[in-house]
Amino acid sequence: MKIGIIVLISAALLWFAFAYQNKPVDDGPETITKSHSLKRQDFSLPDLNGQQQQFSQWNNKVVLLNFWATWCPPCRREMPDFIEVYKQYKDKDFIVIGVGTDDQDRIAQFVKKLGVDYPILVGGQTAMQVSYQYGNHSGALPYSILIDKHGIIRYRAGGLISKQKLINQIKPLL
Repeated sequence: MKIGIIVLISAALLWFAFAYQNKPVDDGPETITKSHSLKRQDFSLPDLNGQQQQFSQWNNKVVLLNFWATWCPPCRREMPDFIEVYKQYKDKDFIVIGVGTDDQDRIAQFVKKLGVDYPILVGGQTAMQVSYQYGNHSGALPYSILIDKHGIIRYRAGGLISKQKLINQIKPLL
């Protein structure tokens, strides 16, 4: 009986040590990966007024392209930070482009309530196809891409991005 308990405790300790020894240190759900080989892909989606907007109109700017939905809690949580960062850096050729993936009326009500002052595009399933072209193969929301002034994707994030992490990624690109 005692040997069985000792074996069981030893097995549990070994499992615990193995499970946590190989786990990467992470400060939250955000994952940001350098990606110097991917380039900006042009696309067109309607804005909240139904007017088609070409993504290429924001060439030569540092662009945070953020795919989100009104029903997504992490999306809603990071948007006030995006508003603040946009206000802080918009005069330095930085822009946030939000791409809502759900109902246009819900998106319009939500951005009005929140006071979003950066461009919002509406895309539904088409927006998810665009996010897939930008490397979002799992369909994660929120999904953000940071593109430099030369059109090279410098960072991608599936999940919430903290305000400080975003600022740290933007500053060297301005």
